[in-house]
Amino acid sequence: MSMLESVEPNQGDVIRSKKKNYTIERGLGEGGFGSVYLVHDGRDHYALKLTKLFTFLPDERVEYAKRFKQEFEYGSKLKSNYVVKSYDFDVFKGNPFLVMDACPNGSLRDYINKELREKELDRIAFGILSGLDDLHSEGIIHRDIKPENVLFDEEKRPRLADFGISASVKKRHTVANFMGHAKEVFATGCYSPPEQIDAKRAMKVMGPTNDIYAFGAMMYEVITHGALPFGGFEEFLENIPAYEKKKKEESWDRERLNAKSPSTKWEAIIARCLRYKPEDRYQNVREIISELGYHIADDSADYSVDEHSQWVLKVQNGEEIGRTYHLNNLMQYKGKPVLSLGWYNEEDPFTNDIGITEYFTQFISNYHATLQYNPVTHHWTIKDGQFRTKDGTPGWYPSTNGVFVNGSRLKSDGRILTPGDIIIIGDSTLKVLLHQER
Repeated sequence: MSMLESVEPNQGDVIRSKKKNYTIERGLGEGGFGSVYLVHDGRDHYALKLTKLFTFLPDERVEYAKRFKQEFEYGSKLKSNYVVKSYDFDVFKGNPFLVMDACPNGSLRDYINKELREKELDRIAFGILSGLDDLHSEGIIHRDIKPENVLFDEEKRPRLADFGISASVKKRHTVANFMGHAKEVFATGCYSPPEQIDAKRAMKVMGPTNDIYAFGAMMYEVITHGALPFGGFEEFLENIPAYEKKKKEESWDRERLNAKSPSTKWEAIIARCLRYKPEDRYQNVREIISELGYHIADDSADYSVDEHSQWVLKVQNGEEIGRTYHLNNLMQYKGKPVLSLGWYNEEDPFTNDIGITEYFTQFISNYHATLQYNPVTHHWTIKDGQFRTKDGTPGWYPSTNGVFVNGSRLKSDGRILTPGDIIIIGDSTLKVLLHQER
């Protein structure tokens, strides 16, 4: 990385990447973590997001830069009409930047004071949910849903931005560590689910229900023209325990929502989104899409499995995005149809057959999960925990934080995997892929 400098680019300045030169036209927005500019490369317009890495403490910079690069990787690979696409990534005077779609029609924040008819409100909600569906199908939990992160493109279609970076960093740091970033760190507490305040609990229930809760809080704000279900940011900051207590009691103003809503269906939708327990909420966004009268075609192709089928786990989120684990090859190497999965221990790299690297968090157990192959059906089953000897007693011991498949926590009997399944272990997600070889 080049020498880190304080940067405040102005109109007409040029920011260079290995691919292109970008000329700044004007600023689009500014926050504690960085600034966004409208730029052009001589032909097309883009939005360029430049981090303010120089404002971070030295021991925080490596993680933030890594997570920022991760956001670019997400945005460049994901194919979605409802997610902001990334095109370029580089460093400007030591500060990482990424280049993405320019969305010229503002954010959802601009709609807060507008009277939206039922059809328009539902259209916007459908777009947001479609973006979440595309993210969730790739194992990406946004974790920072709020009006500022819903942008509108040339066709006034909503697109999700800022996934994979801000929440990943925010959930790990304190006000003291972030100094001037305090508001950026905690402002999303008005939208975030109660379990997200407690990092240890969050890792036990991380999944689509996190984003579904925030979606409900955000839509409440849109419909009520600026009110939040449990009170505003200042109220949250003034007494966080009392604010979280209201979330636990599901104590929010339904009358205000009904008075402003163009349709009676929104009270039921938001009420279910804002349930305290994740298992009581909608379990996936397609359920809400259906409630709105829309439909997303199930594009999961039929598949057949035989002895030639090659099962693969691909890291979608975590320290090693893109890494693949070929289960059948590992099984053949071991000589038995059982694979262990857990934390990758550099001092003992062969503790698990599949070792998941975790540098910045401590949510993956040493003995987290077990994969077992069925030679009759040619499918794999995943189970929480491993059979081992603990304190001199052999037995099956579960992991500390659990294993989730498609957002649901595994029960004791485990789950048979199918292509497209998303496995969540700690802060890492893996997608199940099936390759047919002949």
